Amino acid sequence: MSNTTNKFYQRAEFLALGAAIINGSIGIITRFGFDDGASPSALAFWKCFVAFLLVSACCAWRAPLRQQTIALGKQAPKFALLAFLGIFCLYFFETQAFFAASIPLVAFLGYAAGGFTILLAAIFLGERLNLYKILAFITIIIGVGVMFLFEKDVSGSTTGIIFALTAGLGYALFIFLAKWFGIGSGLPQLLWLFGFGSIYLAFPMLAEGFSYPTGVSLLVVLTLVLLPTIGGFLLTTKALATGEASKVQIIETSDPLFATLFAFLVFGDKLGAVGTLGAALIMAGLLLSLKRKA
Repeated sequence: MSNTTNKFYQRAEFLALGAAIINGSIGIITRFGFDDGASPSALAFWKCFVAFLLVSACCAWRAPLRQQTIALGKQAPKFALLAFLGIFCLYFFETQAFFAASIPLVAFLGYAAGGFTILLAAIFLGERLNLYKILAFITIIIGVGVMFLFEKDVSGSTTGIIFALTAGLGYALFIFLAKWFGIGSGLPQLLWLFGFGSIYLAFPMLAEGFSYPTGVSLLVVLTLVLLPTIGGFLLTTKALATGEASKVQIIETSDPLFATLFAFLVFGDKLGAVGTLGAALIMAGLLLSLKRKA
C-alpha cells in the first residue's frame, strides 16, 4: 500500500496539480502587497531574488548540490533563455497584470496560451495528441471562455489583458523548452533559473527607483518565495522531468479555478451561476487529463 501511495505522490499529474494549487495563491498574496504600497516591479524582483538567496544557501551547504550546480554551468545559455521566459516574462508581466486587472481574469488568460505548448510538444517532442488530452484541453478552454465572456464579476483593463497573455505565453514556452532541453529538476536548476531571473527583473525595478520590502510587504515577499516561487517551480520542474509537457500544461491550466476559490475565501469575490459552470468545466477537463489510455 505504501509503495502504491508513494508512486501516486510521485506521478507527474499529482505534482502538476500541486503546482496549480500553490500557484493559485499568487493573486491574493500579491494583492496584500499592493495594499501595503509595494510596486509590481519591486514585488516581482524581490520574490525572485530572495528565492535565489535561499536556494543558493541550500546548494552551498550540501556538497552534492554544490557539485551539481557547478556542473550545470555548461548549460548556462539554456538557463538564461528559460529564465527569461519562465521567470522574467511570468513574474514581471503577471505581477503587472494583477495590478491592472482582476485576479480571476489574470489567472484565466495566463493559461490560455497553453494550447501553444501542446502543439509544440506534438511537433517537436513526439507527444501523441490522444483523444483524452484533446478533450481535456478543449473542455478547460471552454470553461475559461465561459467565465471570461459571461461572468459579470470578471473584469480588467486592456493593459492587464495584454500583460496576462504575455505572461502566459512566456510560461507556455518555458514548459515546452524545459522539456526540450532536458534540464532536469531540483535545487541546482532552480538556482540557475532564479539567478538569471533576478538579473532580468532588476532592470525594471531599478528603472522606477530602488526599494525594498518592509512590514506587510516583507511578509508578502517571504510567502511568495516559499509557496509559488520555490514550491510551485520545484513541483513543475519535477513534473516535467517525469511526465509529458503537454499534460503538465493541461493540468496546471486548472490554476484559475483555485485562484478564483482563494479570491472568494479571502476577499469575498463571488462567481455567478455561469461562472460556476465554467469552473465545473475546468474541473471536468482536469479529470479527463488524468485519464490514461487503456
